[in-house]
Amino acid sequence: SFDAALIPDGGYQVKVVASDAPSHTPGSALTGAKESERFEVDTTPPHIEDLAASMDGDKIHVTFHAVDSFSNIKRADYSIDAGEWQFVEPVGQLSDSKTESYDFRVATPAAKPATKPAATTAQCGETGDNTGDHQHEDAAACNDQNDQAGVNDSKTNANDTAGGNNED
Repeated sequence: SFDAALIPDGGYQVKVVASDAPSHTPGSALTGAKESERFEVDTTPPHIEDLAASMDGDKIHVTFHAVDSFSNIKRADYSIDAGEWQFVEPVGQLSDSKTESYDFRVATPAAKPATKPAATTAQCGETGDNTGDHQHEDAAACNDQNDQAGVNDSKTNANDTAGGNNED
């Protein structure tokens, strides 16, 4: 098997050479070769910058920037109190660059009997605490264009991300 995490991000081609030299004399040995199309390896996840969450009336106002140094941001998702992950559109409504800005509001979840002070967690590497009366946890995750469709390894719930979790 091939572990792409062992090579740096970038574009690659694979060349395969086959030879019948072990069973022939040096003058009669034959070889064949073929090269693959160029493919991209991107094992570095996007990261989240400037994550902020605050109350805006009865809604939670969340802003952040997703940045990837190698490929375009494919999507971003958020979760509140370890709930279902929800897709969020970038400000420009199209994920088509290496940097995307997000600014959205969501309904405040129903209060839970035993809640902790709010902690806002960015899946792609940044954690910050909110002060105030909020009693919920927010999480955000982002993926770049080279993530497998339907697979988001960087998604974990906010309670599992002590110091960030880099997995894209």
